[in-house]
Amino acid sequence: MGMYDVFETDTNLETAGIIVDYGDFRVRIASAGQGNKSYVRYAEKKLKPVRKAMDVGALSNERSQALMADIYAETVILGWEVLKDDEWVSGIENSKGEIVDFTKESVVSALRDLPRLFLDIQEQAMLLSNFRKADLEEEGKNSQSS
Repeated sequence: MGMYDVFETDTNLETAGIIVDYGDFRVRIASAGQGNKSYVRYAEKKLKPVRKAMDVGALSNERSQALMADIYAETVILGWEVLKDDEWVSGIENSKGEIVDFTKESVVSALRDLPRLFLDIQEQAMLLSNFRKADLEEEGKNSQSS
């Protein structure tokens, strides 16, 4: 496998996103990398004021998580659906079990309430294989031969 097979991504997919299925809910995420220009620009804008604090390790974990939740809600998390009565419905389940509208605020709230979910979303958004062109082409070949 050559370097292009390993590192070339589908730039369309990096911005249009992939669906991460968690069973009773699913999240459409874009790449949290260089292929997602919105992410790069917005992260730079949000992190610039705290860059010095980050460089010297003075940025609190709480502040860092709040900034990242805002960045992801704005530029990486493109959609959120909940399975309700065997149909996918746009929205997010809140801590009371109610389905609320998919908004930046509801996403930030879910990410802050569920740090392990946020960590998984971050890992999926940065996972090269989710957006790698060679994997997608191979997946397409496999589905055509079935």
